[in-house]
Amino acid sequence: MLERADVLLVLGSSLTVRSGYRYVVAAAEARKPVALVNDGPTRGDGDATLRVHGRLGRVLPALADRLLGPDAP
Repeated sequence: MLERADVLLVLGSSLTVRSGYRYVVAAAEARKPVALVNDGPTRGDGDATLRVHGRLGRVLPALADRLLGPDAP
């Protein structure tokens, strides 16, 4: 799936285990943007194109409001 993707979005993971971090490495090697959203540092911070520090319960609703508008279902 990563080969067909335009971007890699990682939500709420510190990426401390290789099984998840390997996708970040592969995306970076393929020159695909990597966006990380997490409340603390992650193993993939150095590879990230975009890094958002925050709790998912706050970040995702705010992002949805900006993308879809506050009245979206």
